[in-house]
Parts: sequence; structure tokens; C-alpha cells
Amino acid sequence: MNILLIGHEGYLGRGLYSYLSRKHRVIGWDKKEDLFNLDAATLARESVEMLINLSVMADRGGRNFQADTPCDQVNVGGARHLAGILKGSEISWIQMSTREVLGPVYGARDVSRTRAGLRPKWLVSEEQPYAPANFYGKSKVMSEFISESHPHSAVIRLTTCYTDYDHPAGNWVVSLIKAAVQGRPVNLTRGGEQFRDPLHVDDLGRLMELIHAKRAFGEKYHAGGGRKNLISLKEFVRLAEPKVKIQKVAGGDYGFAFDNRKATELTGWEPKILVRERIPVIAENIRQQIALPPEMRAR
Repeated sequence: MNILLIGHEGYLGRGLYSYLSRKHRVIGWDKKEDLFNLDAATLARESVEMLINLSVMADRGGRNFQADTPCDQVNVGGARHLAGILKGSEISWIQMSTREVLGPVYGARDVSRTRAGLRPKWLVSEEQPYAPANFYGKSKVMSEFISESHPHSAVIRLTTCYTDYDHPAGNWVVSLIKAAVQGRPVNLTRGGEQFRDPLHVDDLGRLMELIHAKRAFGEKYHAGGGRKNLISLKEFVRLAEPKVKIQKVAGGDYGFAFDNRKATELTGWEPKILVRERIPVIAENIRQQIALPPEMRAR
């Protein structure tokens, strides 16, 4: 299959490019190519069968939507541009989204306390109503609706997705492990009691392949690591470095985890990779990167 991956140089993009390239021809498209330079002629010339949009600007600084800002231009304007160049085609469009379209969901009554940390009494399904609490979440809601205009599209929402490697734009997985393996204290709200459901990028890639193969379009899919990958932040950093010093700081949520049942029912997908088995691998890869001269580190 010929796949055009927008955002292939980013943290998830590099991992997804690596996974998909094992079985498919993947064309990368990032900032230097410019999303707005992509056109229908390019898609036809490259015989693109699936387009994956990872491009994102995450402005969490304010609640109000701000028109004509980079967050609006990339998240909303970018989706509108893709809808235009895909119009009339049968190319699959995977539009990536985020849990932040739903805002904070869990409260004190929705979780149970265990020795390992908090655990959810229920998982968040696609029936959860929109309630974005920031500009970024609002812009991603709009991109979801825009993608509906293409009949061969699907939205995948993520909570936390990770790769096995370091990256300058890595998410909290990278930043926490990097601090732990360097022997620095790790600051965690609630002391790291809150839970997450990390999903490995290879499992994300499999879901995309299944959506395309089964033509399971017109849906919004929640994609988390599942119950077997529920983990508190304090568990997470201690698996990376057992001697890590955790410093409790104010604030923080109770956690977030997705219900994957729709993806399972419509495509047969389930996450396979266990985060507890990958954390030591990631930690070792990051240690190796830190040991390199600065000019040789991942960029």
C-alpha cells in the first residue's frame, strides 16, 4: 500500500514511519514540504491509497478559540485543506485527534485507590460528550468534524502514544524517563497517583491498517493501551529507574484511559504490546542517547 504520512519527522511520526515502512511504501510529508503545498496531483502521482494526518499545533495556553493563529491554521485550516484535495477520491484519510476534545473526565468518585496508584472504575467511550477545556482541544474538535466531509475517513483519538526511542519533541513518556535515568528528581502532581493507558506506536499502526482494510470509515475510534496497560505515573518512572526520587507537586488530574471496544468490534483490533515490558527498553535507548556527543543525538 502507498501511504502518505503527514508529520513523519515528529515523535510519533518517526515511530509510525518505521512501523508502516516494514510492509508499505510510505511517503513522508512534514514542515519543509508544507502541508498546504500538498495537492491532489501529488496524491495521484504517488498513487496514494491512505493519508495519515499527524500535523498538529498544541496551544494549551488559553480557553478561547483564536482565529488565524498557528493552532487554527494547522489544526483547522490543515484539515480543511485535506478535505479539499481528497474530495471525490477513494483515498483513506486517518485524522488524528486527542482526548483533549473531551476535557477532564474523571473525578474523585470515578477512581479507586490501590497500592500502585489510582485506577478507573470505568473507561471513556466514544459516547463521552465533547467538552474541550482549551484552544487546542477546540481546534481538534473542529478538525474531526471537517474530516467527516470525506466518506473514506476515520478519526483516531489518543490518550498517550509512545515509541521506543528518544526524540526532541517527545511527550511525557520521554521527559519522565529522561529525568529518571539522569538521576534527577521527578516532579509529579498527586505524587504520580494518576493513571494512564499508554499505547505503543506499532499498535496504533496496526489499527490504521485494519481501518483501511475493513473500510471501517465514518467513525471516531478511541485508541488506548487497554486495561492491561493501565499504569500510574509513579509506577512508570520506578520501572524506568527504581531509585528515582519522586517529588509531589500541587495540582494534577485523576487519570485518563480509553475504552477500545468500538475499535475491537468494528476492526478486530486490540493492543498487543505491554508498556511495562517496553519501559526498560526505552530507558536503555535514552541512556545510550545521553551518552552520545550532542551532535550525534536524535534530532
